[in-house]
Amino acid sequence: MLLQSRKKTMRTIRTIYLNEQPAICKFRDRAGFSLLELLVVLSITSLLTGLLMPTLSTARESARRVACGAHQREIGHAISMYAGDHRGRIPVATVLDQQNPDPTELSLARKAYDLDSPLPSAEFARLIVPRPLNDDNWDALGRLKKWHYCDSADCFYCPSHEGDHQLSKLADEWYEGTRTTNDALYTNYQYVGHKDWRTGQRRRLLEGSRLVLATDSMRTRGDFSHGTGMNQLLGDGSVKWKDDVRIRPQLPFVPLETGARDLDVIYEIFGIKF
Repeated sequence: MLLQSRKKTMRTIRTIYLNEQPAICKFRDRAGFSLLELLVVLSITSLLTGLLMPTLSTARESARRVACGAHQREIGHAISMYAGDHRGRIPVATVLDQQNPDPTELSLARKAYDLDSPLPSAEFARLIVPRPLNDDNWDALGRLKKWHYCDSADCFYCPSHEGDHQLSKLADEWYEGTRTTNDALYTNYQYVGHKDWRTGQRRRLLEGSRLVLATDSMRTRGDFSHGTGMNQLLGDGSVKWKDDVRIRPQLPFVPLETGARDLDVIYEIFGIKF
């Protein structure tokens, strides 16, 4: 009786084993992806990436525009404080005091030093009186740095800028003791200047939103930070975005002399009428 029961159990186990073998073999045959399945997955991934990349790029540019506007707003606050301490006058741009003013140079923050002028050592950073107060080369928006209305160099640069004047390359040039060149120093923003380009009348913040204080630099095409428009800092301290795809194509690839380029686009943006 015990022997019959053992034989019956062995037959049952053998039957179960034989029934499971095809399923195991079938599972082993399907353990990996086929080439066709892999190609389908890669195609779908590429398609989704192509659809999402423009959206991500647009979102990144929108964030940079917001940061750019915040920088211009900070400049606006600095100009407002400067005007409050200087009887309503905004920073002087000596470019406009020349015999042939060049509005394209209004993004200049510090004029070039003499070529034979020695570079400052780190000792200047430890002077009791900050050296920028004694430096006559600071100009236009650079005067805000000179008089410490805007100590950080970040506010003078746009995060969307991909040209030669990037903060990552020029951060050391804003501080005595770390300056490595006597070249002129430019910002990413074009300043309107302290007086009307046509009449010579002094500009004041009382003009409010009718006064465009600063925009993207339009010195060259590479200086123009946003391809489809620009942020504009107005006299009342507000910042607005202006869509205009015509601006960038009208700018030169390299700086040109005043009489060698068309300034109509700059006159139009700053409201200069002749």
